[in-house]
Amino acid sequence: MKLSLFYVLESPDRDFRRAYEEMLSQVEIAERLGFDGVWLAEHHGSAYGSMPSPQVAAAAIASRTSRIRIGIAVSNLTLAWPVRIAEDYAMVDVISGGRLDFGVGRGYQPHEFRAMGVADKQDVSREVFDEAFQIVIGLWTKAVGEPYTFHGKHFHIDGVDCRPTPVQKPTPPIYVASISPETFDLVADHGHDMLVTPTLMTLPELNGFVVNAKRTLMHRGRDPLSLDFPMNWQIHLADDDAQAVAEARPCLEWYFENVMSAVPQGESTPAGYERYAALAEAAAEGAMSLTGLREGGVCYVGDPDGLIREIEILREETGLDHLICWMRFGGMAHEHVVKSMELLAEHVMPHFADAPPLIPRALREEEPAIANDRFLEREFPHEEGETHELSRG
Repeated sequence: MKLSLFYVLESPDRDFRRAYEEMLSQVEIAERLGFDGVWLAEHHGSAYGSMPSPQVAAAAIASRTSRIRIGIAVSNLTLAWPVRIAEDYAMVDVISGGRLDFGVGRGYQPHEFRAMGVADKQDVSREVFDEAFQIVIGLWTKAVGEPYTFHGKHFHIDGVDCRPTPVQKPTPPIYVASISPETFDLVADHGHDMLVTPTLMTLPELNGFVVNAKRTLMHRGRDPLSLDFPMNWQIHLADDDAQAVAEARPCLEWYFENVMSAVPQGESTPAGYERYAALAEAAAEGAMSLTGLREGGVCYVGDPDGLIREIEILREETGLDHLICWMRFGGMAHEHVVKSMELLAEHVMPHFADAPPLIPRALREEEPAIANDRFLEREFPHEEGETHELSRG
């Protein structure tokens, strides 16, 4: 099982130099502790995050590490020229020696669309995203030296080359962030995986979404044990529950106050963003208290033993095999973040070091109905130490 870190790098005090140095220091510590990766998020112009260019941060991380994977969660393809995105992240893959994991999304915060000069594109952001995604992949996979041309509804590119090209062939691993089934076609047809998070939904909702997505992809021919659905989860560990709550409460409450003020809401909500408006309404009614967030599984705040139990449930229910740990949220103090990382590495990481990949419990029970010839006669793990061989019945 993989365990990674996540940064959107909120800076409540606007001390950006300290925030960047803390992130780089924590990533160096993470590599020593045995974390598998670090994931970086793109946001613009608000207290919610201070990482407008994850590609810059990724290059800095590449220069200070040698092993850890560097993930993007996500590059917002609706806010920038896709040729530049392809070039920048190809550079990151080259500089890091092929350690880039490339996550993409379409964005949701209206002020970011306005700030980046594309406010008129939010209502059609899915169309813009689809075209930009095609261009990035096209530039990375075309023959070396061959010019690339694309003509769509939103982008027109004639005879463009991409230099450099990624080290990883045909592309770095690609992840698509989504909470909607419309993204399944990208995942199923092109072999991409999905980034998921309970930050904007409860954990039971997320579990159902993941299981349904995996069911759909299995029907479409994907090997269920090849699916990588990293889950990004806000986590804070301390020696006991009371200490963890005391340290995390102000940071989580600050974070959710800011994120709920940034999501689309009210009568001006663009088409396709209705879920965000519903969340903002729920937040206004008090659903985002720390007690409510913990009860809904939106975050984990507590001791390491409790986190082990929660991960075991997630593995059983969703087949979780890659957990992205968001530990520096809301400007959490550096020493508290490092202590939380150390507790995870000491207690949680060894527990799952040899954990095999799992098919979600609900899908294991449905195996005879949903298995196809690509999966028949394979052994799939059930409970630890137990296997089950699919029959041709």
